[in-house]
Amino acid sequence: MGFDVVLYNQEDEELEFFELSEDFHSIIFNPSMLWKSYLELRKLSDYYLTDEIFSGEKLARLISDLERYQLSIPSAWKGAYTQLIRKLSKSTVAKVHIAGD
Repeated sequence: MGFDVVLYNQEDEELEFFELSEDFHSIIFNPSMLWKSYLELRKLSDYYLTDEIFSGEKLARLISDLERYQLSIPSAWKGAYTQLIRKLSKSTVAKVHIAGD
């Protein structure tokens, strides 16, 4: 099982639900990479304890962290990573809930 990601609109209605696999999480939070310097991104580092809600400026900072961090993602995972950024960046998305196992 992976991270559950739920996207909500301004009216707090669910727009989309998807899962980020454990393998994808491991790629992002590889111990040899510098993810700890990204303040919002690092909140997702604990695969089992993560339960975060991002909205407003906090969501904007997460998207910014993901965009800046994408240079660290292996090429085999770039497509999935870019797709994640696109989903979170949609203008209809007002809130994102990300929870681990």
